[in-house]
Amino acid sequence: MTQAPEFTPTHPAPSASTVVTDPEAPSSVAAEPEAPAVVGSTGRAFAEPDLRPGGRFGGPVERASDRFAEALQARMMGPRLAAALAAGPDRDQLVHGRGENPAGQVVDANFDPGRRAWVLYRHAGRLVRGDLVLDDPGSPDGAGQADGPTAYTDGHLPVVAPGVRLAVFPSDPDLPTLAGAVDASVLAVRLRAVLGRAADPGARRCRVRLLRYLPGQRATLGLDLAPSRLSYVARVYADPNHAIAVAAVSRALATAAEPKGVLRIAPAVALLPDLATLVHAAVGGVPLDQLWSSRRARTASVPALREGVHRAARALAELHVAPVVGPPAAPVRHELHGFGERAARIAGVDGALGTSLARVAERLLRTQDASIRSGAGTVGLVHGACTPSKFRLNGRRIVLLDLDHHGVAHVASDLGTFLASLAGQEVRHRLRGGGASYPERLAWLGEEFLASYLGARGDSDPNAVGEARWWTAVALERSALRAFARAPRSPLAGALVERAHGCLDQLDKTAVHVDRSGDR
Repeated sequence: MTQAPEFTPTHPAPSASTVVTDPEAPSSVAAEPEAPAVVGSTGRAFAEPDLRPGGRFGGPVERASDRFAEALQARMMGPRLAAALAAGPDRDQLVHGRGENPAGQVVDANFDPGRRAWVLYRHAGRLVRGDLVLDDPGSPDGAGQADGPTAYTDGHLPVVAPGVRLAVFPSDPDLPTLAGAVDASVLAVRLRAVLGRAADPGARRCRVRLLRYLPGQRATLGLDLAPSRLSYVARVYADPNHAIAVAAVSRALATAAEPKGVLRIAPAVALLPDLATLVHAAVGGVPLDQLWSSRRARTASVPALREGVHRAARALAELHVAPVVGPPAAPVRHELHGFGERAARIAGVDGALGTSLARVAERLLRTQDASIRSGAGTVGLVHGACTPSKFRLNGRRIVLLDLDHHGVAHVASDLGTFLASLAGQEVRHRLRGGGASYPERLAWLGEEFLASYLGARGDSDPNAVGEARWWTAVALERSALRAFARAPRSPLAGALVERAHGCLDQLDKTAVHVDRSGDR
């Protein structure tokens, strides 16, 4: 493992008036395409009947799917968690659940048929990660059933029906440094050692708040120093090298920022490699997507919306030409083949959806060479998860957050992710039975963003729009896979893959005459 020294900030510490924001979490009104917001407080969104015709083969994958569906039932799992964790720690002060349902609630979930599955619960004031034991020694059919809520124990971790291994936050088998990183006394000492006087030597306490948690991948923490009002945001990763890489690109971009440009990066102020943790200064500003949220869309002015997306587009254009070297991203063809492999596994649970997902992957592979441009300016440093929630309007500047997925790749991939995020918001709105005016506004915003970006790059190639549409289909397929992983019985995944087909239909006009009824 590469070691890197802790470093002192190249920016001043945040002022007392700084507004603390989570540099990763999407705004409360619009979910990212990678994390569709379909989780209900009692798991009802996961309990919807599956109305799509699909292949059911009765094998291990289907049984795992049925067990996962059971694990998503908060009312059913609540008593089991209560019995298994009765002797556990008290309510976690980092976890705040207002109006928490007595049965608990499902916060997040992930299901990859035949590979892994987990559910994140909030129960009795604690976050509990539950991993589905796919090869369950407690039962010949993998169900893990037994008399009583606890089937057996796996080491020191209880396993409850239907074969769910439990770990209480901050215990996470894939984030070994998380428990140390959430210890306020440890963080306070480390920050003072790294930041010196910038950390406010008068501060006697450090309060840690959990902002976001993605089991097995990362956690985002808010750090408040008292009695001062200095605030920071710490991100804990599974791999220390990930923290080192994000710290390096953050510093490089901050140094390379054009004084007259609009792009700014959340300042990285401390790297703690032994904790796999990177600390940023808290930043202020308004999330870009709040400008057009459903609750504000009726009153938001057209000039304000246009100005917001134009500035975001210019900031992205500045990122793509920044003289900063990052790690090369995997070729998109590899990801497309991965789409096909995941679609094949999903077909074992839902034949119609799996077939349609596989068809999108095949169409993307077939049209890749004709759709992606090459040459100068087409490859550069990309954000990698470029959704509207990652842009903060801060005066005349745009602060770009969350560089976890950065790399050197085709710059149009960021455009596709941004446009797919807007399309995903539109899909969710229609599934909720919303009217036509909001989707029309989202479509207009996408056109404004794309036109402004191409203008900022001086790109007048007529093929640029088609290229962006191809990358939008890639991002929509990715979103559909994630939507299935979170809620296999929700209609969201199917609706997103239909939008991906629609993007490709626009690229290949003859596709509208092709019978794809068997795909859906």
